[in-house]
Amino acid sequence: MIRVFLVDDHPVVRAGIRYLLQGKVEIVGEAETGQEALLKIPQARPQVVILDIALPDMDGIQVAERLKALYPEAQLLALSMYAEPEYAERFLQAGGSGYLPKDAIERELEDAVLAVARGEHYLPQNLLYRMIQAQTVRKPGPEVLTERELMVVRYLAQGLSYKEIAEAMGISEKTVATYRERAAEKLGLRSRAELVRWAVEEKLV
Repeated sequence: MIRVFLVDDHPVVRAGIRYLLQGKVEIVGEAETGQEALLKIPQARPQVVILDIALPDMDGIQVAERLKALYPEAQLLALSMYAEPEYAERFLQAGGSGYLPKDAIERELEDAVLAVARGEHYLPQNLLYRMIQAQTVRKPGPEVLTERELMVVRYLAQGLSYKEIAEAMGISEKTVATYRERAAEKLGLRSRAELVRWAVEEKLV
């Protein structure tokens, strides 16, 4: 059963999430603030962290950045009252694997948790469409990348860490970073979120 940790400062929201996921996941811990989450999550060792973007002491994007350094194994799924593409992009860039506006929780929460637990990215279709539409300039196609660069981009888009990619390809993490930087430069992209969006647009994942 998937091990899940909940981070939200509203007890009613946490209760609702527990109800929706009852019998489908194991809730291994809960936190109300970002600092509490950073202390508890490495000990709880969840597979998935469901993380509110608006926390009382810091925003969820800051928590995601720090958590990825402390416990990179966790897959992070944001719950947010903000449905704008820029928030989702910032969360993915911080190391997140999925982004779910709170008005979609009842319909899509289970699917989102299962997807990120498999190492995939998850965005609601309407939000993904808006993110793609926001990219007005068409980027170069996969043909500009070497086979190794393309492989690294595919793995990144699937949510794998540098360590996991290095193990899968039999290379060092430093080499993974080099391939990622070369691919980004060739494509005119800057962030991991932009690489993921490009891979989705090119139907590589």
